[in-house]
Amino acid sequence: MNLIELYDKLEFAEEGSGKTFNAIRIPEQPNFRVAVNNEGNPVLLLSVANAVKGNTLKNFRLKYLQLEQNVECKITENDKSSYQTFTVITFTSDDRNLQEYFLRISETLIKTLSNKPTQQQIVDSINKFVEVFRSLADTPTNTVHGLWTELFLIENSSNPKILLNYWHNLPEERFDFNSGLEKIEVKSNSNFERIHTFSAEQLSPSIGTQVLVASIFIRQHNNGQSIQQLVQSITNKIKDDIELTEKLNNIIFRTLGNSLEQSIKIKFDYNIAKDSLRFFSQQDISKIEEVHIPDKVSEVRFKSDLTDLTPIDVRAMKRTGELFRGI
Repeated sequence: MNLIELYDKLEFAEEGSGKTFNAIRIPEQPNFRVAVNNEGNPVLLLSVANAVKGNTLKNFRLKYLQLEQNVECKITENDKSSYQTFTVITFTSDDRNLQEYFLRISETLIKTLSNKPTQQQIVDSINKFVEVFRSLADTPTNTVHGLWTELFLIENSSNPKILLNYWHNLPEERFDFNSGLEKIEVKSNSNFERIHTFSAEQLSPSIGTQVLVASIFIRQHNNGQSIQQLVQSITNKIKDDIELTEKLNNIIFRTLGNSLEQSIKIKFDYNIAKDSLRFFSQQDISKIEEVHIPDKVSEVRFKSDLTDLTPIDVRAMKRTGELFRGI
């Protein structure tokens, strides 16, 4: 299923009264269509079995997204027109990057639905789908380069599924990847210096816990890779794991919030990141020991210089837990 390719085959629909679309069937789900309206917006048309009124999902409009249920539509397929009733999901931005993102996320939505979904099945799936887009009105919770480096580590890992599974659900969590006794914190620097800011808690974990710090140099470059490209690569590697794909998209939308439109286009040099990636043990990094932090002092942060430290060879280290084996 590639909704972008299907969408690109369609010409804009002609002006008409009511809902008028040019559409093409989705091969894996013949009761669903990807379509285009007269403004060039991508549209999903979901055919519903046992459609009923008064269900729990109402028509709504969000930033970039509009949903209408039980709509009689005029659709043109292979030069033949007909009238059918659909649930109509319209993406209202004309930004090509965002349109492609919408179509990729829509692929995940469609995979969660049966071939002839009931109204309730559509309600349940779309509620989850919509939650992703609600966050586009929120303030960003992390920087673009911070998110990019975390995605880079996932994409560049030997097992992206493992890293995605342990990736933080909330950007403000203490560690970027956390499996309990194994944790990974990703740090980046655009000045080509291994000087990073840490919280006291990150370098003073509980007894028996191992923390690896992934240090990466990052530089913006027009010929680099964007967040969108990294996401597509990760999605290809995790295949049809719908839950992890949903988690990936949810975190990206919550992290970037209302900056998504600008942020997903920014590109960073992939080769510089890959060549500079080094791992360090938290035990080797200079820090303020907890014993020196007064009881009534909290959220202590400081910079540490990792330049002269010996990196950890993650391929040779003894990795007893799943997280480190996934790097």
